[in-house]
Amino acid sequence: MGRTAILVLLIAASIWAQTTGMATLVGTVMDQSGARVIGAQVTVVNTATSFTSNTVTNQEGDYYIPYLIPGPYRLTVESAGFKRYVRDGIVLRTNETPRIDVQLEVGAVTEAINITAQAPLLETETATTGQILEGQTIVKIPVLQKYAFRILLYFPGTTNINGQHIVGQRERAMGFTLDGVSGKEPVRGPVGATNQVVSTTIDAFQEVKVHTTGMPAEFGHSAGGLVSVVYKSGSNEFHGALEDRYIQKALIHRHRLERLPRINPFTYHELSAVLSGPIFLPKLYNGKDRTFWLFGYQRHHEKASETFTNNVPSPEMLAGDFSFGGVGNPIYDPASTRQDAAGRWVRDPFPGNRVPQSRFDPVARNFLAQNPYTPQNQPGYYDRTGVFENLVTMTQYRSYRSRFDGKIDHQFNPNHRIFGRYSHVRHRSWADRWNPQIQWRPFDSRAVPIPIDQRNVVISDTYTLSPTVINEMRFGYNRRRFTRVPDTLEQGWAGKLGIPNVSPATFPHFVTSTGGQFYRNAGLGRSQDVGEDFTFQENLTKVAGRHTLKFGYELLRTRYNSLIEALPSGMYYMGGTDFPFAAAGTTGNDFAALLLGSVVRADFTQNMATWLPRWWSHAWYIQDDFRPMRGLTLNIGVRWSYESPFRTKYDQQSQFDPTATDPLTGRRGALLHP
Repeated sequence: MGRTAILVLLIAASIWAQTTGMATLVGTVMDQSGARVIGAQVTVVNTATSFTSNTVTNQEGDYYIPYLIPGPYRLTVESAGFKRYVRDGIVLRTNETPRIDVQLEVGAVTEAINITAQAPLLETETATTGQILEGQTIVKIPVLQKYAFRILLYFPGTTNINGQHIVGQRERAMGFTLDGVSGKEPVRGPVGATNQVVSTTIDAFQEVKVHTTGMPAEFGHSAGGLVSVVYKSGSNEFHGALEDRYIQKALIHRHRLERLPRINPFTYHELSAVLSGPIFLPKLYNGKDRTFWLFGYQRHHEKASETFTNNVPSPEMLAGDFSFGGVGNPIYDPASTRQDAAGRWVRDPFPGNRVPQSRFDPVARNFLAQNPYTPQNQPGYYDRTGVFENLVTMTQYRSYRSRFDGKIDHQFNPNHRIFGRYSHVRHRSWADRWNPQIQWRPFDSRAVPIPIDQRNVVISDTYTLSPTVINEMRFGYNRRRFTRVPDTLEQGWAGKLGIPNVSPATFPHFVTSTGGQFYRNAGLGRSQDVGEDFTFQENLTKVAGRHTLKFGYELLRTRYNSLIEALPSGMYYMGGTDFPFAAAGTTGNDFAALLLGSVVRADFTQNMATWLPRWWSHAWYIQDDFRPMRGLTLNIGVRWSYESPFRTKYDQQSQFDPTATDPLTGRRGALLHP
């Protein structure tokens, strides 16, 4: 982390816009001879909400109107001695700066020139490239589970191989904003996973734009690509939409090479609704032309299954027989370890590679008495280490997700307007498919509900100080909470299995001598991660002749609270049934060591503190859009940013200080523990 200065000429740094989501309208007002008209009154009206923005042309005859909510507009230009110019059917889109030049005709202001049904506007004022999906297109295209990031599949220049990528950039280098503030998981947050992006209601989207290259200096915090989402706003008319999607296995078409019918259960049910309109309280308040609301809700429920081939202990292994038809590794008795007359360490093998049940450890007996493993249903095949592919089973996956969005827009007067939005996502599902090898759910590390809660808040205030000075302030808040609470937590399973004098907090972990999984692990310890971003953005625009200057500052405060998983009841490494000095992997069996209770190592971990890093980010930028002549615009910008090193809340992190003296060696350089 450090200081970074970026100079942008024509194309600029990317992503995380200070003014993401708004549109800008520019143009020049001339008379019929081509002379510039100075002081003409320019008015832009959102025809859905009647929100109005005013300005006057400057000494160059130019006008500049930023911070316009995407939507339909009407442009009106008036000047003494000229007919009034009215143009309807203008559609402004996310983060675009179209130019509409106006030619006035001599006449009375009471006369009007009306223009309607124009072709889509071209953006000629910036070097930014990208593509937009808008309105009903977003709703109608097939988007699995209506995840916003999956809309990327429909944009050129993006790929969906091992994550989401824009123009070849890394997944983590891509930005994702909702109404101008981050929609990614705080701290981490690559785009492309349900728990890493705020999963919003796409029915409430006005537009989604993917920026690829050429971002101005007001964009930052990433290396390439930006997904910019803008929510709809209410209007003077009440609108509503209700959709119910239901999919089941029988309704899904098969691939042309898929000859056999699908037998795995699958159902997908999604209910969504969006309502909007003016705020109206009878006899109290009428928000027509001033105050509007929008509410979106979505509920998703999915049940799915997959068929897997897995390995489980065979009945012979559970009974202590590791002969495997004569191909199994020789099993040695760890209790017989001794030195022979020559001083060599030796062990005695079990006759017939069978461990007598009388030698089973009490902990192993108690563990197997729970019938933790799914019985095999296939013969499988054997090698010297065990049986493989002796279980074919169908695992089920359940997912429940609800989300809602609420937005309010208000205009105090043509020079002052605000909007605010609150989004909340609740995700309830299993961490993953259940481990098919395990039929005893408390022992299954994956059979744990993982609640995920996400919140995203944005408040924007735009004020026109004068016809040439406009200011916008924006506040954003993003929070994600992830929790895992195993069913076996604080149940005293170590004591129930016969392991004395250890913590009752977690289920004991039995692993191979090398630390590998033992037909899957038991339930993990408690964990909780809470990430938060607080954003403050200040943007000032000044129009001076042929220059449009933008000045901005962004403050980002990030904090992360993490309770890391621990195993105070122990992780036990099973081994000791191999022959000393034999080639690795040619003797011994770790499952036999489990039956014998032969532990070669045990680790006990306990959280002494939570991980609480915090840091600040500051950024300043200046952007000059200079138009030296008609048909040529130069976008020149500089951005300076500072990312502070993180500190823990209570200074609990160990740090290496090259100037400190090590008390043991007396040399410079020591690890300090605050």
